[in-house]
Amino acid sequence: MNIFDFYADTSKHEELKEILTLAGQKHPAGLAANFLEKDIWVTEILRLLYEESLVGDIAVAFKGGTALSKCWKAIERFSEDIDLSIHWAELAGETDEAEAWEKSVQSGAQRKKFRQRQEKLLIEWSEGLVSKLNERFAEYGITGLEAELESGSKGEKINIHFPRVMAGKSDYQLDYVLLEFGGRNRGRPTNPHEVTCYLSEVAELSAFDFPVATVQAYDTAYILWEKLTALHQFSTQDREPNFNRLARHWYDVDRLLQSKFADPLNSSDAMKNVVEMKAHRWAEKGVDYGLVLRGELKLVPNKERLAGISKDHQAAIDGGMFFSSPDHFDAIVERLLIAQNEINANR
Repeated sequence: MNIFDFYADTSKHEELKEILTLAGQKHPAGLAANFLEKDIWVTEILRLLYEESLVGDIAVAFKGGTALSKCWKAIERFSEDIDLSIHWAELAGETDEAEAWEKSVQSGAQRKKFRQRQEKLLIEWSEGLVSKLNERFAEYGITGLEAELESGSKGEKINIHFPRVMAGKSDYQLDYVLLEFGGRNRGRPTNPHEVTCYLSEVAELSAFDFPVATVQAYDTAYILWEKLTALHQFSTQDREPNFNRLARHWYDVDRLLQSKFADPLNSSDAMKNVVEMKAHRWAEKGVDYGLVLRGELKLVPNKERLAGISKDHQAAIDGGMFFSSPDHFDAIVERLLIAQNEINANR
């Protein structure tokens, strides 16, 4: 039985609710029914992007929290977004990557020109992907299944709406699947990973067909350094960050460092490539990424900013975003301060 047949036939929605309710009761990690439902669509979208090649021929790396959860089980939280990174040179159609990079960083004017070109190309690419997704979605015969480019996102966000039959106990979870793109990776290291649907882990549902996808996941060292430099950005930028759904980044980095997901002390190429890309392409007022190279990485912001992040961490717990009870945010911060000092001492 194909699970999507239950979405296409509205008379089967009540039966679908019963299936998802059972799954929420029987899932070995205790995932709630509303998360199990959303994961069906997350996995199916990944299958369309990679198995049916809707991303096309350019290098697109799967990364972020959903990759950490589904490819490596490195974090114990439900990550609901699909974070993808397009290789900057391929997006720009550059064949001589080294020459194009050096030319584009020679001056502020060149950097601005490149960013403007990348934005234009990304919008065009994302608009094309939305069209391909909606053409494919039309074949499902499911009312309410639709992709749209988020207004004002400069091509970086595609929202995919689907007809939800299970409601969550809080509004912390988005009621759509967010695809977040960017032509931001300088390195091109990826590895294939098979990702499955969480519902396939429920023995009582073995008669159902659930989506499976083989994705191209970003290299672990690059993922770690993107996460580390994200904390550096949020900790040092002039403007106050939006605290909503922000604490997950501190939780993720803490989990990655504890599990030795990648070694921050022996991954200098990944560190330099990530820092150079962020510094030249996506500068943020107040953020000096060069400090990372000079042993001044900052993972923990001031007390006022920490208070907002801590509040969001608790909101995520209350929203049922974790598979198991996470540590108190103060304990996470304490470990990150130790890690920060160790990383900086070895630069």
